Amino acid sequence: MRGCRYSKEVKRLLALSACLALCPLTAASQVRVGAAAESGMAPAVAPVGTNAGPGSVLPGLSLPSASLTTTLAPSLAPAPMAIGAARLNAAPQALSAAVSISPAAVSAVPVALKQRTSVETHPAAAPIYSRPATTRAASASVLIQDEVAAWGPSRRVQDVPVSDGIRFNRLPPLMAPSAAEPNNPNVPVPPAKSPAPKGSPRLTKALVYTGAALIGVSLAAAAAPALIPAAIIASKGAIAWAGLAALTASRFFREPGNAPDVPRGPPSDGKGTFGSFKGAWAAARDSAAAQVSFETNVGGRSWASFKDWLLGGMRTGLYWMGPSLLLMLGGAVAAKALMALTSVVAVAAPGAGVAEASIAVMPLSAFLGGIVPMALAAQAAGVALFFLVEKLAAKLGAGRLAPWHGAAAALALAAGTVMSLTASPFVIAATLALEAGVIWSAAKSRSFVAPLALRGILTVFSLEAARLGAWIKFGPVVALAGLPPVWGGVIVLGLVLSAVALKSPALRLAEIGKEWLTPEPGQRPKNPWRVVSAGLMMGLVVYAIGDLVYWAVNFISPSHEPAPPILAKMLTGGVDLVLYNFVIVGVLEEFIFRRGLFKWMNDKFDKIKKFTSSQAFWLAAVASALIFSGVHYIDWGSVMAKFGLGDATTAAGMGGAYAFTWAGFVARSVLGVVLAWIYKRSGFLMIPIIAHFWADSMEGLGLRWGLGAFAALAAGAMLLSLIRSSRSGTAARSAT
Repeated sequence: MRGCRYSKEVKRLLALSACLALCPLTAASQVRVGAAAESGMAPAVAPVGTNAGPGSVLPGLSLPSASLTTTLAPSLAPAPMAIGAARLNAAPQALSAAVSISPAAVSAVPVALKQRTSVETHPAAAPIYSRPATTRAASASVLIQDEVAAWGPSRRVQDVPVSDGIRFNRLPPLMAPSAAEPNNPNVPVPPAKSPAPKGSPRLTKALVYTGAALIGVSLAAAAAPALIPAAIIASKGAIAWAGLAALTASRFFREPGNAPDVPRGPPSDGKGTFGSFKGAWAAARDSAAAQVSFETNVGGRSWASFKDWLLGGMRTGLYWMGPSLLLMLGGAVAAKALMALTSVVAVAAPGAGVAEASIAVMPLSAFLGGIVPMALAAQAAGVALFFLVEKLAAKLGAGRLAPWHGAAAALALAAGTVMSLTASPFVIAATLALEAGVIWSAAKSRSFVAPLALRGILTVFSLEAARLGAWIKFGPVVALAGLPPVWGGVIVLGLVLSAVALKSPALRLAEIGKEWLTPEPGQRPKNPWRVVSAGLMMGLVVYAIGDLVYWAVNFISPSHEPAPPILAKMLTGGVDLVLYNFVIVGVLEEFIFRRGLFKWMNDKFDKIKKFTSSQAFWLAAVASALIFSGVHYIDWGSVMAKFGLGDATTAAGMGGAYAFTWAGFVARSVLGVVLAWIYKRSGFLMIPIIAHFWADSMEGLGLRWGLGAFAALAAGAMLLSLIRSSRSGTAARSAT
């Protein structure tokens, strides 16, 4: 490829040389060179910008000089070639005179260019010299210096003298315009670059102060309700949301910085027992490093930089869940060990049962409007304290210990808060360890949006887990509407065929997976819409295949497979409980059976020479799918209860035991193969996770509210999959 590129360049250079041999500038230069060579005298070289020098034309040989035109081609600006035949009368004489030039004359070209530069910079220092020409080569060298030095960006074609005073007037020049002639009508002037976006410092400060004040009011309403009016206490969640929104908007209007793009760190070793943990840590490390750059560049009313900052912060918070949960696990284990050594027995707080019962029936509006915003407001106060103490410690000369001072202050604040709510050493240790992970993410990313995103994810998932457990224990029993046989699968199959006919972009699994796995410049976050839409579309495919296979086998071998009581109880809860349960199920089952079991089998079979790649895939997919289907018939509640990991009723909610039927076993086995194919085709585990989650969620919500709600969810997923998004974040950013 390299040789081919060079050969093309040589061909272009030869073609340009041939054209320059006929262009007016080369003709004029060669005419003057030939005339001086015949006379044996070199003319005086005038300063740049003058038209001095003889221009008589004398006959000579008829062979052109290739060495002169080839050497001058890279040094001269392109001149017009669209000229009439009447104006080419000087070309034959010029070509005949050019053969008198020897290759030694070419050495004067760099000198001439250097002199031209010095003359343009210092016009008063223009050299004027005249010396006798002893040879034709010396005469030609002086002439070439004159012609090359006279042809600069400030000279036009009209200023170049030709023999007998003929000029090439009114020819459109092809050279770039210079500052000396900005109003040349024949030269297109490039559009001026728009100035860099500016921020609004006053508006930024106002938003920061407003957000801090609103968050302070909401925290004061929670900490000292006796001192705050009842109206503010009732709306403290909304006040906290308003404060967080003001702080977020302040980043949009701030004065942007200029941080360079952050390259990815060294790749992690994905092999071995702890390969996944190493990859998770590498992702957390790289996302935090990229967020530092986004935090610097955000502002100036630029939506692109604001989107990078916001999505990057959410991505960093998601990636830092792993380190934070590992710290929490370490804190819990340490607390358990300390309690065992000191013979401390954990005692349930008074009124715990009443609190669980109230959480079970808590409406979703109270959950999102009260608990979540207050947790985020408290976390914002802790992050602000960390940065303030760190900055103060740095000014006092703490050096590298400044972040540790800030972390100690933030952890002290968190300890005071949690100890005012509970006296359990286990809860205190686990909470402080988790808070240490959140502060760690803030220290690495230098951003407040990343720790808030992490705290939001942890709060939602932990409270949903508490609500689900409380609902299973204390929630009222509600009858399920159910789904009619076969009709759900038929409806979804029709929607899938409609998406195929309409050429939904969500069906391009290989393209979407490759795009997502290709890193963006500067580690910019990608738009997750294409992955989500592909997962939703594949969820329709999974449900249609599973449902139709189930009823086809059930037609051959009629049987009834009732859902476990624990699953039926869970489906009677709120929408958020149903979705939360299936998120956990989708993530765990896909990570264990597709990322773990199927991928491991596929790699093993692929190394056996007698198996092709296709055979290895089908063997691994079928084997892992059979295991996946069989696991559903294990009574996990009894197993966990025997190991002392909880009571049988609660533990059964993690899996449950299904009554064995051939229809259910075959249908789940087929679904395992389909999910393995989706994973293999896309190369990205998130797509089968979303597909698994959406297929289960459609069925669960359909059983809860009937066929109408089920069809609406399926149709909505199909319509959303038709929305085309940009193929890459870079293309979208350049378009804006």
